[in-house]
Amino acid sequence: MRRLHLKLFYLRTRVKREPQGVTAKILGVRPATMSHLEQGRSLPTLPMLLALCKHYDVVPTYLLDDDRPIEPGLRDRWSERANLLTRGNWLEVPEGSWVTTNDGIKLCPVLQGARFYDAVAQAQRMTCANGDQARQLEESIQSARRDTDGDLEERLKRELMGQRKPRSKAQRIAAPAARSSLNQAAQA
Repeated sequence: MRRLHLKLFYLRTRVKREPQGVTAKILGVRPATMSHLEQGRSLPTLPMLLALCKHYDVVPTYLLDDDRPIEPGLRDRWSERANLLTRGNWLEVPEGSWVTTNDGIKLCPVLQGARFYDAVAQAQRMTCANGDQARQLEESIQSARRDTDGDLEERLKRELMGQRKPRSKAQRIAAPAARSSLNQAAQA
């Protein structure tokens, strides 16, 4: 993270073109805090890092990875973070949009907003007979993602509540019983 301060300074002065005080006010911090971040005297907290990423439209990897150039590329945009392709995904392209090289390699453009699928979803997509089934599949995939995320969120909240130390004497007496019931529920 030796280049974090340079990237922050670049984003503020070259991309956003705003004074340090304006950036500090937007982010809800003191101008001195922004100065310390840009001068490399301090590092951002996680909430501050998230706020910086949203403000400058960059992903955290861009800010934290010293191997990335100071000028952000298209892959470094926060607004495009959901459109990143990874190994194992399948890209949806219109018929005829790919080109074949002389050695038989097929190349296709990655279009903005193109949908992509993991291996399981790709296999399901291949079995769709028409557009209605494809739309239903897309809706079920999105719904499953939301449900999984919601379940994980609730599980983590319960775990955090179970780890909290009781504040009053009455709560200290009741806490072991509550923890044992949570452990029994988790094992079931």
